Amino acid sequence: MIVATADIHSPKYLALFSTALNTVSKSLNDCEAFLIAGDIVAKGNVYAASHVFNLIKKFFKGPIISIFGNEDYEEVEDKFHSLYPDIIWLNDNFFDLEMSIGRVRIIGTRGVLDVPTPWQAKNIPNITKIYEERLKRIEDLLRNSPYPTVLITHYAPTYKTLKGEPPRIWPQMGSKRLEEIVVKYKPLIVIHGHAHKGRIPYVNLNGVMVYNVSLPALRKLITIDLKKRDTLLSFM
Repeated sequence: MIVATADIHSPKYLALFSTALNTVSKSLNDCEAFLIAGDIVAKGNVYAASHVFNLIKKFFKGPIISIFGNEDYEEVEDKFHSLYPDIIWLNDNFFDLEMSIGRVRIIGTRGVLDVPTPWQAKNIPNITKIYEERLKRIEDLLRNSPYPTVLITHYAPTYKTLKGEPPRIWPQMGSKRLEEIVVKYKPLIVIHGHAHKGRIPYVNLNGVMVYNVSLPALRKLITIDLKKRDTLLSFM
């Protein structure tokens, strides 16, 4: 079993995160990994991540696996690594985790957008190429995984969990192209964040459960049983 969240944006939602952790504290004893689907901090404030990790470690002693979100700025990624070396950071790569069901491959990525945001288009000249290359990288990682796989992305890997957000910006929040890859390679589950206003906590994509674990959307943490592909164990 795993526990997952995203979009803490520390210190913005730190109090909510603390309350959510207290609510699931007893269930954490049965969890084998704590997954964070990006946006740990607000606006690249690397030092604010310490509050998040310290809270987690009060209740959970297992591996913490995190990806970066759009507010965990790329230019401070090295700082995250140096300040928090005990966190397993994934960035278009993977980590193999020994679990009760056997070895599971965790693939982590910021994800891709079908249409770059106006800010990205203005400030990152090659952003379209970056997303195209990342999409290929994610597909390669899924194709070549020899183990049951969990995919963590920050941006939504489908539009189906974006209901609640304005439809006109869905292409700037997620990717239908990645949905096609998910359906093709069928990881055990996919978790994502970014959709703060998402009203659909999970969807079934041809047998693959995709979860929006954004803290502002759920206002709680989610635990997921990996033993069954299509079973949501509990929202807590």
